[in-house]
Amino acid sequence: MNLTQFFQPATTLIHRLKYPQKFALISCVFILPLGLVMYLLLSEIQTRINFAQKEIVGNLYLRPLSQLSEKIFQYQFFSHRSLILHQPSQVTTSRALAVTTDFRSLGILDQAFNDRLQTTERLKRLEASWHQLAEIQRQQNLSASIPAYQDVLQNLDELRFQVGDQSNLILDPDLDSYYLMDATLLKLPEIQKNLAEIHLISQQAILRGRILPSEQAKLMLLGVNLKQFRANLKQKIAVAFANNPKGNLVPQLTEPLTLLTEDVGKLTELLLPLDARQPLQLKQILAQANQSLLQSFQFWNTAIDELDILLQNRIDGFFRKQVFLTTFVLIILAIVCYLFVGFYLSVMQTISGLSAAADRMINGNFSEEMALESHDELTEVVQSFNNIADALREAEAKYRGIFENAVEGIFQTTQTGNYLIANPMLARIYGYDSAEELITALTDIEHQLYVDPHRRSEFTQLIAAQGKVQGFESQVYCKDGSIIWISESVRAIQDPLGEVIGYEGTVEDITQRKLAEAEIIQLTQRLKHENLRMGAELEVSRQLQTMLLPSDAELEAVIGLEIAGFMEPAAEVGGDYYDVLQHEGKIRIGIGDVTGHGLESGVVMLMAQTAVRTLLTHGETDPTRFLNTVNTIIYENTQRMRSPKNMTLALLNYEAGMLSLSGQHEEVIIVRRDGRIEPIDTLDLGFPLGLESDITSFVAETQIQLQSGDIAVLYTDGITEAMNAQRQQYGLDRMYGILRRHCEDSASNIRQAIIEDLREFIGDQKVFDDITLLILKQR
Repeated sequence: MNLTQFFQPATTLIHRLKYPQKFALISCVFILPLGLVMYLLLSEIQTRINFAQKEIVGNLYLRPLSQLSEKIFQYQFFSHRSLILHQPSQVTTSRALAVTTDFRSLGILDQAFNDRLQTTERLKRLEASWHQLAEIQRQQNLSASIPAYQDVLQNLDELRFQVGDQSNLILDPDLDSYYLMDATLLKLPEIQKNLAEIHLISQQAILRGRILPSEQAKLMLLGVNLKQFRANLKQKIAVAFANNPKGNLVPQLTEPLTLLTEDVGKLTELLLPLDARQPLQLKQILAQANQSLLQSFQFWNTAIDELDILLQNRIDGFFRKQVFLTTFVLIILAIVCYLFVGFYLSVMQTISGLSAAADRMINGNFSEEMALESHDELTEVVQSFNNIADALREAEAKYRGIFENAVEGIFQTTQTGNYLIANPMLARIYGYDSAEELITALTDIEHQLYVDPHRRSEFTQLIAAQGKVQGFESQVYCKDGSIIWISESVRAIQDPLGEVIGYEGTVEDITQRKLAEAEIIQLTQRLKHENLRMGAELEVSRQLQTMLLPSDAELEAVIGLEIAGFMEPAAEVGGDYYDVLQHEGKIRIGIGDVTGHGLESGVVMLMAQTAVRTLLTHGETDPTRFLNTVNTIIYENTQRMRSPKNMTLALLNYEAGMLSLSGQHEEVIIVRRDGRIEPIDTLDLGFPLGLESDITSFVAETQIQLQSGDIAVLYTDGITEAMNAQRQQYGLDRMYGILRRHCEDSASNIRQAIIEDLREFIGDQKVFDDITLLILKQR
């Protein structure tokens, strides 16, 4: 689909609308997605505002919760002391009242924010655990107070975590506010719990007058925890400082953070003395723990204030973005509407001017030019209107030049057979001196022009059925009475009612082409006769080649060897060769492969077979002279034939279990009786015959001893390079497998197994090379 086809529906729709409707449609299509994008963008900003506002709600809830936790710690310190001394304390009672008051304040806040934070249930559990702790303290039950106190801390943590989860604090997207949240929600409460526990343990040891080993170990463990919390807090706050674009955290938090970390550091030094044998300074530890706890709550309050400032700044920034985007879009829309109206008025003005210019041109006034003030594409249309008259005159002149100088005949005739228009080329084709002479002389095309008058009626019938004809070939008379062939391509001329009133088209002289086609037909007939004759000769050659192969009787008469052979040419005549000769008690075996296949390859094969038999008959036994003589014969004959053919040839002499191998060919495969494969490479034993005039220096000989049951396999590359439909070659490995499985079979069975496996591998694939196989098995 091209670009024009893709936009065809839109073009059709626009063409059906008037300009006001077009502008209204385009405006709606423009405003709707813009409005949707603005809605989505403003909604996303509002979502972020709501996200930050919910974080502020979480901070509002955490403030009284932090105060509550501080007062619970103070209450536990005094109540624990009273329980150890068994002396009720008025301070404990006042602390309990303060905690109860904070619970009331937190309950009021919880009612306001429970729908956002879902904290009511956990607040109730915290308050219940507090009342249980207070009750146990009133009962002066020291052993039960510790678990109850831990339960209060557990519920306090759960409520804090609930606030962090539901208020989005835990998901804050900015690094500075996120790490402040991490400090206020997680790190500082853990430090405070550890400090409170240090206070209780050291207080209990002081009141007892000695410290238990378990308490000392616990204090050291708490010291290690504090050291880790201190380092982690400093690291996280440092990240917040580094990622604080407003720059408000460093001046506000540096001093309280330093005081807290220094106090905690002093405490850890007291808890973890360098000399482990040195007794712990319990009173100093208690005082430092109180100081550190006080600093931690002061730092918490400062950090939560700065976190609120960051969140409020973020919300203010989002509000400013909303106002900016809304203002910017409204201004742009106003400008677009203003320009859109101006564009509409400009287009309508241009269209009115074009309409007036068109009316003047219809009335024949081409001299008055239309002028427009605009410089857009419609000005080009106006310029085209102004150039139409000149263009029409130039077009008529160009058409006349094409008509007069065309290389084909151009004509227009009536339906009855009179020429109305003819160009000079048509007159030359028909042998007239001018087109005017042709129009005057030919007044009855059917009888004056066509050699076969019926061609005119066939011509008119085809045009009536199809509306045109292409390549309508006929014989026609020239002015001098000679006959030529023409090809006509013509269409019908119709009146407004669709009735045929004449014909127009072109004529091409195809006389030379027709003469060439006739000559081609004659040559084709001669070629068919030659092919039949050559096919018969090839069949005779193939039969002759087959007759020259050793017969089964000759192979069975060989003493000491069981021999089975197979050869199948890829074409009518193959280029493969094998022969087995027994002469004066000696057995000579040859196998070769001529390059290519067909008649020429078969002729080279017959040369080699004749030369080998002749040399054996004359008693030539030296392999070097033998192969060089065969090479000379093939080389000289192929040079005389101007043929590029050459061949590989391997000769084997067999006598009493000993094979003497010479000549270059595919490797000879020796299969021992126990199935072992021994390939014999022939690359260094000879040279392809027919390439060089003398190959004496290349010929060598090797000897192979055959034991009873051993096998020698000779083959051509038509077997190993045969391909299946997947373009995979048969290969040596597959043939090795067949030889191992059938090494105990007879030579004929081994041959049959290989050929059957090869045919199964090839399937329906065409065989492209001759296939030759020779199996020799020692009796």
